[in-house]
Order: sequence, then structure tokens, then C-alpha cells
Amino acid sequence: MENRNFTIKLIKRSMRMSKAIVLNNVDHKNLKVDTRVESNSQVNRSQVYATEIAELQKEFPLVFYKQPNAGEMQLHAILGLEKDENLFIDKSGWTTRFVPALLARGPFSLGYKKTENADNQQSDPVICIDMEDVRVNTEQGEDIFLQFGGESPYLNYVIKALQTIDSGLHFDKTLYTLVESMDLLEPVSIQIKLSNVEEVNFSDYYTINQEKLTKLDGDSLAKLNQFGVLSLLYFVQSSTANFQRLIALKNAKSAMF
Repeated sequence: MENRNFTIKLIKRSMRMSKAIVLNNVDHKNLKVDTRVESNSQVNRSQVYATEIAELQKEFPLVFYKQPNAGEMQLHAILGLEKDENLFIDKSGWTTRFVPALLARGPFSLGYKKTENADNQQSDPVICIDMEDVRVNTEQGEDIFLQFGGESPYLNYVIKALQTIDSGLHFDKTLYTLVESMDLLEPVSIQIKLSNVEEVNFSDYYTINQEKLTKLDGDSLAKLNQFGVLSLLYFVQSSTANFQRLIALKNAKSAMF
């Protein structure tokens, strides 16, 4: 029987305009977040940041993505093999130890207050919450604040995710600049054959060329190491082995139907 070939299209979910407001422990002391509502996590990829590579490479395939027209580079964790499919979530929630920060942050985001600094430095970030998010309520879920106004363990978890995103926005520029300047990328050459004889091919995705990486001269390797990038490149390259887990999860899901 011939395999039917198709190119997987990993499409970002269109995001509605968020109406986020600054979080505080007075007006929002009774708010909860229902973390069981995973509608925003039913995606087959998530943008991730250099600051979380070391953790996420233990769970997901990590690949570089170049937008065909804009040429902008991102790093993605692959979560599923069909649109809106996250194979790492079940009825109880995430089955992994680590979750991409963009998905772990829930209905929260970082904002910056307008300031009149003479040196034009950006002000410290503040935590914002989207009050129209379906997960936000006062009846059930994880408390955001403790009884006397302190930060709950859940809020601390969210803050860590937001810090990962904030620091990652700056670190990513260094990562992408070094990778491109040293010509270390190669197209992902992975063809996934599923048990139902469908074959999945990836396009516009790249990984680290291990041969080029190992043949870099001493100065280039020292530069990668100086900026904390060298180990991350090996993590990204080795994370492609997680595609085997993805295949197993997909075949197990298909066997149920």
C-alpha cells in the first residue's frame, strides 16, 4: 500500500485582542484560575525561548522555524502532528514535567508602566491579567493570592514563566544571530510514518547541523560558549530524538479510534 504524503501545517491560533489590566492583591484578592481549562493549550506547536531550552529539550522536539516571507526566526516546541493537536495533554492536564512558558503563563502577561526617565530606560515590568479569559473566575481553580495578600504558589509558577519570556526575548537575539552568522542550520529531514500509513513531512523547519558545529574553529566555539549558546545548540540538536515519543503518543491516540 502506498503511503499518502502531506506536509504538516503548524498554524498559530488566531489570538483575540487581550484586555489585560494590572494585577493587584486588593481588587483581585478573590480571583482564581481554572487550570483545567486547557483550550489555549490545544495547539500543535508553541514558540519557546532560549532561556527554557535546557528544560524543554527533555520533553519536546525543538526546531528552528523561519517564516517563509518575513524570514523571521523563532524556536518552536512541536506538540502534535495535526492542527490543534497537543499530544502532551490528557484529561488531567499536562503529562510533562515542563511546559512552554507561553502556555504556562495562563491568562497573565507582562506590561510596562509609562515613565519619564531621562535616560529612556524601560520601567520595571508589572503583571497583568486578562479578565475576559474563560479561566479567570471566583469559584474554582488555583488561588492567585493567599488569604492575607501574599503570592500563591500558582502565581509564583506564573511569575517564573513570565520571567522566562522576558529574559528570553533578549537572549533569543543573541542565539539567532550567532546561529545564522556561523551558518549552523540545516532543514529538518524527518519523515514520520504513522501506524495508519500516513506520512508526515516537515517544511520551513531547521535544526543544528552537527557536522558544522563540531568543525567550528576554536574562536567560534569560544564565542558560542562565552554567550552561553554552545550547550543550547547541542540540546536543540539532541531534542529531535523526542520525535519518537511524539510518534508513540500519536499512534496510541489513533489506536483508540
